[in-house]
Amino acid sequence: MAAEDASDAADATGAPDTARNHGTQERTGWRQGSGIRGIGIGIKKPEIPRGWWKWVTLLLLVAQNSATSIVTGISRTPVAGGGPLYTSSVAVLLAEFMKLPICLAIIAFDTGGMGNMARSVWQEVFVNWRDTLSMAVPALCYSLQNLLFFVALSHMSAPAYQLWSQTKTLCTALFFVTYLKGKLRWNQWVSLALLSAGVGWVQGGDAASASASLLGIGAVLASSLLSGFANVYLEKRIKRQDTTIWVRNVQLGLFGIPQSASLLLADRARISSLGLFAGFGPLVWSVVALKAAGGLLVAAVVKYADNILKTFATALAIMLTCVFTPASITPRFVQGVTVVLLSLPLYNDRIVDKIIGFFGNDDKTIEGSNAAGM
Repeated sequence: MAAEDASDAADATGAPDTARNHGTQERTGWRQGSGIRGIGIGIKKPEIPRGWWKWVTLLLLVAQNSATSIVTGISRTPVAGGGPLYTSSVAVLLAEFMKLPICLAIIAFDTGGMGNMARSVWQEVFVNWRDTLSMAVPALCYSLQNLLFFVALSHMSAPAYQLWSQTKTLCTALFFVTYLKGKLRWNQWVSLALLSAGVGWVQGGDAASASASLLGIGAVLASSLLSGFANVYLEKRIKRQDTTIWVRNVQLGLFGIPQSASLLLADRARISSLGLFAGFGPLVWSVVALKAAGGLLVAAVVKYADNILKTFATALAIMLTCVFTPASITPRFVQGVTVVLLSLPLYNDRIVDKIIGFFGNDDKTIEGSNAAGM
């Protein structure tokens, strides 16, 4: 127990834990200089600055978030004279299945072959079963969140969903403070308030949003709560333990697949009548692929950035969504988006400190000039 406490303390403070790192190196074959942990191990690869991964993963998340909302919104729109809509629970299950082979392939590449991959997965997933069991919590949250995603987009437009989903930032901040015991500065709380104000302003005047049912809005809010808690929980597990993001996704898949499969029970009558893949086509398979990519990107962003930056990245997806849905752009919508975008730099401490320092220096210069004149 004392050893575990010491390990946790080293994780929390950033202090090196030589014994644990040595054990990890022996178990996975990873050595210093082989690249970023979770991106390249076992095979010597060129070093990639960690800061680059933060921005690359955030930009990819922006693109994925926007594309997913647009494509899913189109796929959930009934076509006159067309066939039945696909079953959303089936799409969620297929997305979970799609992530697993991708993660195993990356682990095999990282560790140097299929044999090393099998040994690594056996050690990390099955021998360390207590650690794997801890992933059941976010897996359940993500499964329910995916289902609520389809419910929401069936009852509101893609831009309205994008804006309402910004409540994930508030939920994430709430769990960041209460669960991780983190602290937010005054400018960050103001930034979050502006983000919420922008969402409310658009919702209050957008005709497309006003016609949305309470079911759609409730689905987004419930999804935001689940997302905020699951992401903060996962961030704590990923950043404080030396396990790759790809192994974490395998662990999540072990719980996510059965949970997603259980959601099919609610649609069993429809599935037995129309079939499992009723309504599936290239567009729907694109939705499945985008959802799978989103699941992988979430873990990568949590690893190399943080959860609040992740949720702010979705605000940038609003602009991309608007580009492809110009009919939803109204003056009120543009005003709300402007407020949301203004909240982004306000959250950054460095930007705020530079602005305060700039005006502070101006005041000192004026005072100095007055003193010199006297």
